[in-house]
Amino acid sequence: MLKKTDDRIRSGFGLRTAVELVFIMLLLTAEVVAAMPASVKGVYLPAHSITSRRIAEVIHYAGQLGINAGVLHVKDPYGRIAWTSKLELAQGSGSCQPVSDLPALVEKLKAHGIWTIAKLDTFADHRLVMQRPELGLTDVRSGSPWKDKNGLHWTNPYDRRVWNYVIGLAVELAAMGFDEIQFDYIRFPSDGALGAIDYRPAPPNLARSQCIGRFLEAAHAALSPLNVAVSVDIFGLAAWKTEDFGVGQVLEAIAPHVDVICPMFYPSHFPPGFLGMIHPGDYPREIMELSIKRIQKRTSKPVRPWIQGFWYRPEQIGAQLSGIANAAIGSWAVWNPNGRYEPTYQALALRTGTLLSAPEFYPPIAELRQADQKLTKGHARIVNLTDYRTGYSILSLEAPVSGKHSFYGTPTAVMGTLAEGLMDHILKQRSISFGRLTEKYTKSLYLSRLLCQDLSVDVRRLRPKPIFIDWENGCRFTQNMPEEHLAVYQKSTRELFAKVPKTLARLTTVEKWKTTREKWRRSIPLW
Repeated sequence: MLKKTDDRIRSGFGLRTAVELVFIMLLLTAEVVAAMPASVKGVYLPAHSITSRRIAEVIHYAGQLGINAGVLHVKDPYGRIAWTSKLELAQGSGSCQPVSDLPALVEKLKAHGIWTIAKLDTFADHRLVMQRPELGLTDVRSGSPWKDKNGLHWTNPYDRRVWNYVIGLAVELAAMGFDEIQFDYIRFPSDGALGAIDYRPAPPNLARSQCIGRFLEAAHAALSPLNVAVSVDIFGLAAWKTEDFGVGQVLEAIAPHVDVICPMFYPSHFPPGFLGMIHPGDYPREIMELSIKRIQKRTSKPVRPWIQGFWYRPEQIGAQLSGIANAAIGSWAVWNPNGRYEPTYQALALRTGTLLSAPEFYPPIAELRQADQKLTKGHARIVNLTDYRTGYSILSLEAPVSGKHSFYGTPTAVMGTLAEGLMDHILKQRSISFGRLTEKYTKSLYLSRLLCQDLSVDVRRLRPKPIFIDWENGCRFTQNMPEEHLAVYQKSTRELFAKVPKTLARLTTVEKWKTTREKWRRSIPLW
């Protein structure tokens, strides 16, 4: 199915193919919409927040507050994409900047009943134009790629090669398991020196709104057979303007080719004097309610408005939710550019009478104190012996073993074997700042730096040797330790590695050198 879709993207859509696809779309779109929750209630995560910790937080609050969707920003206006694409354009432009195991995080959300939405910025693509200027807009004043007021390059919305690239990315996301593809920046530029743009080559007599409509038609035809929904972000003013106001977003040209319309009804973004309101941002309920009712008069397609989750207090976010309820729709998504939703969670808790509890990602130190001794075994030595009840750990780098890959050859990797509650305890004792959502890997980096600092050694000169840390007395790393604790480590090592074959024993530096020399000597041909 994916190959057939890729072929369609490369070759374009003939009339007969289009007719056949329309029939297929009628059948399959019904299945997609039926699989979508009747009321989609989501939050947005920027690329830097697509982490295991932040995903776990969303799942936690989803269980308390009825959130059932996550919008993951996987391609931004700079052209950076959050996975390793197989498309040549993506690889050649250096656009691939994958987040940690995106497919696994998508699967985790789906396993908890979360509708997964991939947010794909369409025609703003700085990196692509930097590498392929012929795909971008031209500045007639200089002949170089045009930039908007933020210094971003835009691709040419008329260029079918750009269409094929964006649709190809969307197909990859569908194969990854996303339930919905949401196109943003699905428009022509709106700011900067607009009069200096050369859109050539552009089809004659093709209006901007027609261009946007035809792109969405092609995208929908490619994605619907893959059982993914297609949604589109549009300016809030597009609900009120019946004619194109320069960006190509005309509701009647867009609606026939998408499953869901997502207008950005951010109250603070409406111009002063809108509907007689001097400061529209002061009327979040009215703006939301009136705008939804306005758009509903012009389309029968499902509407899922974006809620302003930035700058506003919980009561103002709640006012927008009231406006949505008054307009008799149940779907919405909240947008905060940093992915921070404390005010949103508070607003939802007030509306539902929920007593919120903070997510617990791992056992705290007080609970760990009751745990049994922990041993993490490398190939030839123990890399972590932690006695929770006594309150100490003995750590060591992995020793090199012939023919074996070392998983614990760096201080950061060894620190990663510590329980995270213990990491928190050590960092707090050492006055190292970190947040509730700081990833475990970041804490491992902090601890490895402390280790090298305490031992006064460069990380590259650190060797496999027991390192001791006492949690009760300063939490400092040292190679001097009480004899009784060292004896426990040595005894545990003997017991664990008593039956290890000699070939797997630790190689000393001299033995490694001798082995390498012998292999080199034997490789020399005899003349």
